[in-house]
Amino acid sequence: MKTKLSLAITLALFGAGMLSGCSDDKEPTAVAVKQEAQKNIAAPMLKYIPADSPYFVAAHETLPEQDAFDLYQRMQPQGSLESDLDDMRDMLYDIDDEVLYSLMSFFIALGEELVGVESLSDAHALGIKMSPQVAIYGLGILPVLRMELQDEDAFRESVQRILTKSEISLDTSTTDGTEYWVLSPEAPVKAIMAIIDQQLVVSVVPQDASDDLLSHVLGKTLPESNIGDTGALAEIEKRHGFTPYGAGQLYSSRLLNELSTPTHAGTHALLEAFDAELLDLSACQADIDRITSRFPGLVMGMREYNLNRMEINAILVTDKDIVSDLRAITAQVPGLGSTEGMASFGLGLNLPVLVQTVQKYAQDVRQNPFSCDELQDLNSSWNEINMAINNPVTMMIGPTLSGFRARIDSLTMKDGEPSGTGILTLASQNPLALLSAASSFVPDLVSLGLEPGGEVKKIESMMLPPDAPDLYAAMSHTALALGVGISDSSVLQAELNAPAADRNLLVHGHLRGEFYHSLADFMEQMGSDDDMTEFDIDMLRQYADIYKNMEYWFRVDDEGVEMSFSLELN
Repeated sequence: MKTKLSLAITLALFGAGMLSGCSDDKEPTAVAVKQEAQKNIAAPMLKYIPADSPYFVAAHETLPEQDAFDLYQRMQPQGSLESDLDDMRDMLYDIDDEVLYSLMSFFIALGEELVGVESLSDAHALGIKMSPQVAIYGLGILPVLRMELQDEDAFRESVQRILTKSEISLDTSTTDGTEYWVLSPEAPVKAIMAIIDQQLVVSVVPQDASDDLLSHVLGKTLPESNIGDTGALAEIEKRHGFTPYGAGQLYSSRLLNELSTPTHAGTHALLEAFDAELLDLSACQADIDRITSRFPGLVMGMREYNLNRMEINAILVTDKDIVSDLRAITAQVPGLGSTEGMASFGLGLNLPVLVQTVQKYAQDVRQNPFSCDELQDLNSSWNEINMAINNPVTMMIGPTLSGFRARIDSLTMKDGEPSGTGILTLASQNPLALLSAASSFVPDLVSLGLEPGGEVKKIESMMLPPDAPDLYAAMSHTALALGVGISDSSVLQAELNAPAADRNLLVHGHLRGEFYHSLADFMEQMGSDDDMTEFDIDMLRQYADIYKNMEYWFRVDDEGVEMSFSLELN
């Protein structure tokens, strides 16, 4: 039980320090190395990260502390932490499991420490730095988290106070005169936490970890070459347009090679602790190289991070042929990528090209199957995907529908019933064929006499619910628009003619602050509900005041598939 609790606490500590970004294997120029060395003075975490680490996230710079604290305050709804603490205290009475009870007590004690933080000096009194240097990286596959502290003595006292309040006691051990907490003393590996050189260090090591390995983990022994020396971090920040506030990468080839032919003592130690056999890739190496050459890894970073807006990006890196194939799959959808309306969701996907692409890769696998026993599932998976996508529905919809965008303009209660306005835009290379297909669901569409560039027509159908909002339809040469409660011809025509974002989008959606306001009004008019209290409605209104706009999207980047999220504050 104690082991489960300790590991859960460890995960919480790891999660508290996550950053994002990337790196690369290209050789930097002499100028880049010099510039990187200068930056390394302001980014002390980089010296701990081996140049050949299979994965890492780190930063060159941090926000000014006061800016970071102001951002923290702006994004916290009033009373939310106190409410969460009350809920957790109530939950304690229903918890029978000893480990879960202790874990909940730990988070309550942690929250009670944070609830009184109302200024930067309050945070400093806990030993916390509001904009710390943070790094997560692998010594081989062995994970290490480092986080800069404001005051290590104050932080040590805060940790001890939290543990005392939650009635949790942790074992301690010592290596080379340095004391550290042992968070999981009964498992094959132990999670450890140390406070050293004004930093919090958390890692997972074998129970019998040598002093030499612990010296590398705690940073007393540094790698011969680190990412600060190579200048790789700055190179990739420039390559992807990332800010210096966080970047990282997972290398698929380095990770697999380290598992099969370990080069770092950390990997050896972890594998031995679990009595794990090394991966025998001798029969699979060609297959592994085939996969890693096509999917080199995962890159993360932030293209914007300030007091008003932040954008977090992750890129699944692929080879150029896959990028080209993915670009061909995207489709132009009017308005896709726009933030018109208070909320929207859209998809641009050329189904016929998607089917052809799947057939192409399935045929490639059939002609050149993976030979390794461990990868036989990939051979069968491609056949299954190919069969699944080649179905009558896809064949029927594919030539007529290439994407859609659903936009919400308003959300209200009318005579005690939900109501609202919005537009559904259906993109098509053949809108007349799309109209014919759509008439299978709404037969009256055909009788409207819609034509590209023609008038907006009201849909009169017995198939629609009696209290449904009025529906209107209009058509262009590339799309069909259905207006819910919108009869203004200019509005529908503007949506039909809206340009698609020139970003090779596959998926895009957004939520504006007005949506939260409308949702709060909507829920309030719905009446009392045990699942939606006055406090919850107030939280929705606070979200509306905090968030101006949120966007999320999938697009085809020059490097692969980019998955991004942005947040703009009021």
